[in-house]
Amino acid sequence: VDDLNPIEAGRLPDGSPDLYFRGFYCWNSEVGAKTLGMASFYLRAVCQNRNLWGVEDFEEITIRHSKYAASRFAHEAAPALTRFANSSSLPFVNGIRAAREKIVARSDEDRSDFLRKRGFSKAETAKIIETVLAEEGRKPESVFDFVQGITAVARDKTQQDARLDLEARAKKLLDRAA
Repeated sequence: VDDLNPIEAGRLPDGSPDLYFRGFYCWNSEVGAKTLGMASFYLRAVCQNRNLWGVEDFEEITIRHSKYAASRFAHEAAPALTRFANSSSLPFVNGIRAAREKIVARSDEDRSDFLRKRGFSKAETAKIIETVLAEEGRKPESVFDFVQGITAVARDKTQQDARLDLEARAKKLLDRAA
């Protein structure tokens, strides 16, 4: 994570800047059972959510294990990281702004309906709404509120696959708002 170059994407309820940082991660399999790859993301500094959100020129690189996999990964990963590091943050900031402005729920029924219609279970829906209330001090109304709740719930998942699944679902919501 590039923690020396914050990106301000609006203000928090207390008036302080809402800061994000660019980052990336790589994965591999010790036995070659899965692909190796890399993904870039933005990390929200306030609550340390790992949000995998759509960005301009976002690239996820996956490479099947083969004889030349390591050199291919090095050849493709370096330019992709350079593009990500040098890309404009404006599309990301505009996406956050759009998600904050898109009010999708004003009542408890609206909140439940919004999440349930997007495939969240009754238990997941309740947990997401409770988490936003606990962490933000108010019930979710905007797409951004729901995304923050989903990624906060994902933090508590012990299995990485479950966390990434929830975060991917949050990303879809954010992408649709932008």
